[in-house]
Amino acid sequence: MKYFKSQSAAFHPVKLPCRGWILLFCGLAFSVCGFAADLEALVAGLQQRYASVDTVKADFLQTYHAPGIEQIESGTLWMKKPGRMRWEYRDPETKLFVADGHESYVYVPEDRQVTVQPFSASDMHSTPLEFLLGSGDIKKSFNVSLESEFKPKASGTLLLRLEPFNPVSEYSFFVLEVNENTYDLSRIVIHEPGGSTSEFLITNLETNVQVDDERFRFKIPKGVEVIRFDANE
Repeated sequence: MKYFKSQSAAFHPVKLPCRGWILLFCGLAFSVCGFAADLEALVAGLQQRYASVDTVKADFLQTYHAPGIEQIESGTLWMKKPGRMRWEYRDPETKLFVADGHESYVYVPEDRQVTVQPFSASDMHSTPLEFLLGSGDIKKSFNVSLESEFKPKASGTLLLRLEPFNPVSEYSFFVLEVNENTYDLSRIVIHEPGGSTSEFLITNLETNVQVDDERFRFKIPKGVEVIRFDANE
């Protein structure tokens, strides 16, 4: 399961009278302060929005882009603290990803194959998924800025770029699209080191809904091929 760039304009000095320089400086200072205030408010709002979240249910549209490749899939996801997830892919093919807090299972009925490997809440550390469950501290783990390369796909949203302080192999940075008023996440873009991206559009988001633990249990069907990986693979 694949989970779940800023430009600076050149400045050309011009001759300004003393008053002009003062006004220019004040204008720039005001802009920088406003930018910082917007960024701080957005980060604080996002952190607070999900701090009390224990469960999540949502529909998703996942698009994977790589050179010469575009793969689009959709379905429904459930998440529950600590470290439990269920992603039901329905289109274009049926797939299932289940994490029960100890192991994860990827089941592709058409291939009659299940892949099993260790998976716990700590495996979501410093990934976009942990923010949906109110885990992690954004400012302690990431360099945060307002995104300018990717563009919003919904009205009333702003984009945050999060680059990890400690580099990880899975991604270079990711982008969160956040509603300015509710601080709901509506989109996650994960940029991989090779330039590929995985994008998740999140709709019909519900938090703190009743989700039975049984939804995060997976029983391996009889007669399927089982591939197991240990923690070091």
